[in-house]
Amino acid sequence: MLPTNAQYFSELLSKNQISIYFIIAVLNAALIFMASFKFLLSIQQSGYKTRRYFKWLNSRETPYRSRLMLLTLMGFLFSLVLSTCFAPIFGGQISSYVGFVSYILFTIVYINTEASVNVKIPLKKTKRMVRLSITYVIVLIAITFGLVVLVNYITFVIGDRMTAILRYSLLCACPVLIPYLLLIAHIINLPIEKAIARYYVNKAKEKLAKLDVKRIAITGSFGKTTVKEILTTILSQKYRVLQTPESYNTPMGIAVTVKGLDSTHDIFLAEMGARAKGDIKTLCKMVKPDFGILTGVNTQHLETFATIENIKNTKYELFDYLEEKGGVGIFSVDNENSKELSNKFKGEKICAGLCGEDAFATDVKISSIGTEFMLNVKGEEPVLCHTVLLGKHNISNICLAAAMAKKIGMSAKEISVGINRIKSIGHRLELMPNNKNIVIIDDSYNANVDGVYAAMDVLDTFSGRKIVLTPGLVELGKMEDVANLEMGKVLAEHADKVIIIGKHNAVMLINGLIEGGMPRENIIFAKNLKKGNQALNEILKEGDVVLFENDLPDNYN
Repeated sequence: MLPTNAQYFSELLSKNQISIYFIIAVLNAALIFMASFKFLLSIQQSGYKTRRYFKWLNSRETPYRSRLMLLTLMGFLFSLVLSTCFAPIFGGQISSYVGFVSYILFTIVYINTEASVNVKIPLKKTKRMVRLSITYVIVLIAITFGLVVLVNYITFVIGDRMTAILRYSLLCACPVLIPYLLLIAHIINLPIEKAIARYYVNKAKEKLAKLDVKRIAITGSFGKTTVKEILTTILSQKYRVLQTPESYNTPMGIAVTVKGLDSTHDIFLAEMGARAKGDIKTLCKMVKPDFGILTGVNTQHLETFATIENIKNTKYELFDYLEEKGGVGIFSVDNENSKELSNKFKGEKICAGLCGEDAFATDVKISSIGTEFMLNVKGEEPVLCHTVLLGKHNISNICLAAAMAKKIGMSAKEISVGINRIKSIGHRLELMPNNKNIVIIDDSYNANVDGVYAAMDVLDTFSGRKIVLTPGLVELGKMEDVANLEMGKVLAEHADKVIIIGKHNAVMLINGLIEGGMPRENIIFAKNLKKGNQALNEILKEGDVVLFENDLPDNYN
């Protein structure tokens, strides 16, 4: 006669087995959590977007699922072998623990191996990540505890000796479930995260409603952060400015920034990003801008928007709002799509750029140490300006910022003082100091098609052998292959050697480089950035110019 459920749970309680099972569950949860670092990093870098996380997970270039499968297989086989070998000596109960220990050791080796792999952007210990981690650990403990109770119940019911020996082998399957258990924890947290986001956004709206500050919004496919930094430097010569830091261009990023806004500030400067239709509209309702700047529109993020028309319409949501509220639009005329949208705008309009009407540059002299030009602001005498920023595209960005500063109330001379004080902007054609006679240009932040051409113009201002390290361009949807093929052709015209980082775009870049006339021996493939730097060190000579063009986040590697 089979034992009843009541008998099983009575024996479970009488022998205090639950405590042992809970300890095993906590230990396993701790190990699995430490083995989940790459997946936590990926979901954070995917913006906590399930679709983007799954795209990374299902990519043929993502090796982590296969590594987890290998860990599961090795853990199970060794658990099986050790449990069986030790059974005649210690019996089924003890030998099952011996098998479990082998799984623990394999997991520790896996964790140590993964820890030795360098990441470009470290996992950020944000409050959201802490909340996700806590939920994830709870899920892991619950799943493990449930599995332990289940297998021990089966062992109790069947009473088979081999089942008793292998009772903990099922836990070896836990590593392969990591991507999905993490996703479950993320889904559990979503209602909480949405509620928290609403709370902070509403608080930010309330605060902004009470403060009398001029509000400037900046959007575009590229150059948003650069224009924001330039404009902040210029305006700070006369006003107290609060800007959204780094690339804080989402509702939560802006809400966090608004916490630091007070009545002593004159201007609030908000960068506005978009991943989907309606994103800019949502940000406008929150910030209620008085002025809007459009840096330019291209195929960046075509993967999520599907068409260039969708991108233009989404960026124009800022100007729809300004038209309705009587705000001012500032447009770059150096970008065709931006110029097209400026013609559509019915409100007060300012056009700026290298060939702008309200603010433009003449006598531009670009060198390897910076740029000199005459700034022409409508209604004022031209002023001579110097900047450490490299490239004509940055002069276009400066003209946009100058037009905005003029509209706010600054004179051309005040603006020129601000321009002269602009510092290099991190990872955007930034000259990096080194103790060797070489030039290193860091243009690793979020490259796009326009950015590649701008970088090549800068590269041409330097003498010496030119070496480019790049993984190519991403987030371009169906255009990605074509864009990387063209990028290869462009690189072949301006660079002497190219080191391609990672497999993601390698084939198209190599084809483009060869079509562009670069000898195959001058093209080097490196599996990752670390290998790429090693390859660079092997060929680097005094007098070389090295350009780091784009650096994909870790969820592309």
